[in-house]
Amino acid sequence: MDRRNSRTVGSFAHRRNALGPRAGFTLLEIVMAMTFLVVGLLAFVEAIVISAASAEGAREQALASQQVRAIIEQMKAQPISQVFRLYNAAPGDDPGGAGTAPGPNFGVAGLNAARDDVDGQVGEILFPITPGNPSVLREDLFDPRFATPRDLDGDGKIDSADHSGNYRLLPVVVRARWLGRAGVTTYTAKTLLVDIP
Repeated sequence: MDRRNSRTVGSFAHRRNALGPRAGFTLLEIVMAMTFLVVGLLAFVEAIVISAASAEGAREQALASQQVRAIIEQMKAQPISQVFRLYNAAPGDDPGGAGTAPGPNFGVAGLNAARDDVDGQVGEILFPITPGNPSVLREDLFDPRFATPRDLDGDGKIDSADHSGNYRLLPVVVRARWLGRAGVTTYTAKTLLVDIP
């Protein structure tokens, strides 16, 4: 019996030596492999989330850009002498009577207005006016958005008069501001409408 036991033990030792000094994985190696696997999976999931957020942001920008360009094209299709009265915030000077013009605010399908937006609309059309006086077009205001002061009526001078009835140049800023996936985002476009005689 002793012989058998020694042969069995010797045979096991011989097999172990044939496999080499490291026949299996240690617990430390398994833990490290699992750690690398988890880190890799987390990085992959993060890349997918970032990619989805980027795609959503691009979709929102495209919606805003399309609507802003459409509004600018609508303004260009109108007689320039009517544009200010159609799109300012004073309903009393609307060409078709009070409340008949589109006004300065517009929605954008697929976008939500920012929570602090008073009128609940995503889009806004801006002109060089003094706050509280939406029907008075000014050429003497210092406002880099409109590149003013600027001679709007073409008389060769810049004054403080109301030029809502005699402008030949009309600087316009059209902007969309919405609450999107990345927070409050703004898209702005500027144009200069010119009355060419």
